[in-house]
Amino acid sequence: MSDFEGDVLLIETSDGGDVVIEDGLIKPCKDFSTAVYLSLFGGNKADDGKVKNSRTWWGNVLEDLSEDEKMVSRFQAVVLGMPLSVKNMREAERAASLDLNWFIEKKIADEIKTSGRIKERNIFLLSVEIKKEGKTLYGEEFALLWQGGLNGI
Repeated sequence: MSDFEGDVLLIETSDGGDVVIEDGLIKPCKDFSTAVYLSLFGGNKADDGKVKNSRTWWGNVLEDLSEDEKMVSRFQAVVLGMPLSVKNMREAERAASLDLNWFIEKKIADEIKTSGRIKERNIFLLSVEIKKEGKTLYGEEFALLWQGGLNGI
């Protein structure tokens, strides 16, 4: 077995996330793409993180799990649970920033920018940029079918 080479690389597909396999091996993620993906789309999509409830993701009830390690899908809850409007787009941007805020809390980054726009009917584009000391650590745009989940670009 070799040294750890990163998380498993997850990519967005038309029916959700999937691992990448190359030459019969699972490809590792050497940047922050899997962490961002799981932060935005992991956990239980019915858990908006606003109150303690029984909808939390099963992994959040494991023993010895700190509060900052729990996965809450605020962004996904907005996209799947609210109608598409300018107000709710702004709420989705805020929710995405909250879901990604652990990058700042863990001092991996010092700035997170999220911005959304409508591409066409029910297609929402979310741009994410994560920076540390002015340098971009991660930048990506996700295309989502509003109230329909991830629709990879």
